[in-house]
Amino acid sequence: MGRCPLCLRTRQTNPRLKIETTAERGYNSPWRRRRILFLQAHPYCVLCPRLATIADHHPISRRDLIAQGDPDPDADHHLRPLCKTCHDRETGYRQPGGWRRDTMP
Repeated sequence: MGRCPLCLRTRQTNPRLKIETTAERGYNSPWRRRRILFLQAHPYCVLCPRLATIADHHPISRRDLIAQGDPDPDADHHLRPLCKTCHDRETGYRQPGGWRRDTMP
């Protein structure tokens, strides 16, 4: 079951509602290779003792790095290794409109 015609039309015409694919956001095959190499070199989450599964852009988001004209927004010095639990918590705290923004320490 899909969306109703009005919802589809609204999503297609309102740029704020457009959902980009990961490839459209720049997370393509070169990024996937770099991510794997980064996590092999940095296997543990920097916030807890678990294995890292996410190469997180920190402290500046990838989108902001690109907007600032950074020639290599995926360089290792822009990344930190996180487990999924810590990544989700940090994203909820730090992203604008994050689901836990109001409880940020």
